[in-house]
Amino acid sequence: MAPTDENTQVDQQASPFGTTPPDPPGAGVVAQGGRMPRWLPRAMVLALMLIAGFQLGSWAFHQLTGLLINILISFFLALAIEPAVSWMAARGMRRGLAAFLVFLGSLILTAGFITLLGSMLAGQIIKMVEGFPDYLDSVINWINAHFHTDLRRVDIQDSLLHSAWLRKYVQNSATGVLDVSGQVLGGLFQLLTVALFSFYFAADGPRLRRALCSVLPPARQAEVLRAWEIAVDKTGGYLYSRGLMALISGVAHYILLEALGVPYAPVLGVWVGLVSQFIPTIGTYLAGALPMLIAFTVDPWYALWVLVF
Repeated sequence: MAPTDENTQVDQQASPFGTTPPDPPGAGVVAQGGRMPRWLPRAMVLALMLIAGFQLGSWAFHQLTGLLINILISFFLALAIEPAVSWMAARGMRRGLAAFLVFLGSLILTAGFITLLGSMLAGQIIKMVEGFPDYLDSVINWINAHFHTDLRRVDIQDSLLHSAWLRKYVQNSATGVLDVSGQVLGGLFQLLTVALFSFYFAADGPRLRRALCSVLPPARQAEVLRAWEIAVDKTGGYLYSRGLMALISGVAHYILLEALGVPYAPVLGVWVGLVSQFIPTIGTYLAGALPMLIAFTVDPWYALWVLVF
């Protein structure tokens, strides 16, 4: 008797050992209706939200890095001037007015120093430009005498004026002027930002401390206030001690340069005092290089005296 179709299908599905083969992978899911787990969509959305939040936070941090640095600088400047502001406020002056007077005095001193230094540099540059033809003539005469050439200043000037590299240099300088102008405007904007934040931190220092401590438990409030007071004392003491040392150094160098007859002795004394005390490690060498250079234009031995001093 021929087997039926049903028996044939059963024989094809049965294994040689009489057992049924295992179900293929995923058969259980299909048997449950073919639906994905309920937690998978929420996990995918949460992962996408975390990635988007990280990217947004990274972008915002990079965009606000300059502002955060300016705020940090403003905070330390406010710590530096707060002792003077607090001293004036303790004697009956309004704290905002005291902060304004301290800022105004610092601004006047800074502007005066920059003006004196700029006038000194401009005077030296003018002297160098005016004396350049004589210096060039002496160099040409030395070359002609030692190498038996027949160079003339007029020929050298014509070759320089018609050279391609000079035209390229002028074009690059014009572009550089625009870049420098943009950098100057950006620097002025940063200085204004730092000044505004510093003024706020100095004028409303006590109120800012109370606002920060109001969200902390009493034990934490005491620690924050103690750390704040230490920061004010250390920062202010460092800057004021450096200022006193800069004054002593500036006066001493002014006396030396004036005795030697070196021009611009007052501004050079201020330069040596400030740069040597407020720029760490290399400030002494930067401060001494400029007066040595100016003294060398007067007499090379004067530069040696400045170096020894």
